[in-house]
Amino acid sequence: MAGRNGDMVSGARTRRRLPGRGATVGAVLAAGVAGALTTALTTALTTASPAKADILYDILDPILTPILTATTDVLAGIDPAAAADLTSFFDASGLSLATTDPAAALAAAVTADPASGAGSNVAIPLHVAETTEPYVDVSVNGGSQVPVLVDTGSSGLVIPWQDVGLSNLLGLGFPTGAGISGYSGGVDYFYVTFDTTVDYGGVLTTSSTPVDVELFSWPTSATSPADFQQFLADDEVDGILGVGSNDAGPGTSPLEAAGYPGVLVDEPAGELVVGANTAATPAEVTVSGAPLANLQVSINGAAPVPVTGDIDSGGVYGTMPQSVTDSLPAGTTITVYDNGGQQLYSYVTTATNDPTLVSASSDLDTGYVPFAQYPIYVDYTNDTTTFDLPS
Repeated sequence: MAGRNGDMVSGARTRRRLPGRGATVGAVLAAGVAGALTTALTTALTTASPAKADILYDILDPILTPILTATTDVLAGIDPAAAADLTSFFDASGLSLATTDPAAALAAAVTADPASGAGSNVAIPLHVAETTEPYVDVSVNGGSQVPVLVDTGSSGLVIPWQDVGLSNLLGLGFPTGAGISGYSGGVDYFYVTFDTTVDYGGVLTTSSTPVDVELFSWPTSATSPADFQQFLADDEVDGILGVGSNDAGPGTSPLEAAGYPGVLVDEPAGELVVGANTAATPAEVTVSGAPLANLQVSINGAAPVPVTGDIDSGGVYGTMPQSVTDSLPAGTTITVYDNGGQQLYSYVTTATNDPTLVSASSDLDTGYVPFAQYPIYVDYTNDTTTFDLPS
């Protein structure tokens, strides 16, 4: 996950992330303020004393750089020469458009927090709301515990600033980055990243790990929720804990950044286990990719059809490409296999538990169903997903 498909079809809801994007909506917004922000920063840096200028640069550069990068990325698709000129202008203003490197940020976080990369396993209490919403409680920088959706379909811990708390937010220090991201059918938002301490359910604490604090948001359509909080209101959560590996949006999993080899989403046992795969079985099946993987799907026993699958604990009821079927009435049997034909899970749709039909070119989103049936392990080291099927 991490977003909702705006239209409701047969009661189905889906989510997906829009990874760290310089997308059109965000970039247009950025373009509207980029010139003014750059001018203000340049003026401040050139008129302030050297010591104050250094402080201003440290505070503003990580915030402005992603906005300006999004602007030039979109402009490059329209007018490459103008984009090059704009990049040169920003560089001349003292801003580097290559400072937000996710790989570098991840490496730095792991280096800063090596203790949590040890071999011990920690079981964090995992709850499920509304049948489809797995969540854990987290505390940022010693603040109050807040429920966050456990989402294998995205990466990064995203929490609105209101749930971090203003006084707590001011104690986080300088941001390490910023960006614009969003969730389909829901909201786009601007976030600032801090490296700070995160407590998970009172049983695990990691330090110097990235937290994306949502500062403001806006709806993506006239029918979308008005803001980030309304977007999550029906889910009984206040934020999103993206624990996926290869999807890159909007950041990196704080647990991966803390040096852990993987996470086990074990809904049947009510645990999110950080560390090794403690539910491994002789019948387990491992697929390459986390969450995106090459899968096959069969409808009512028909020949399996190859699809790109999004193994997505936050995907609610999931999605089904119309290239597979154009109808999913109640009573339809859906069976999903790995790329080699090994069955991963199967279920029968109902009036409410049915995937949303999406365009033929879209991915299959598993939604919550396989996570409700078996423990599923996300392996950061090998970029794989393991279904711990019963022997």
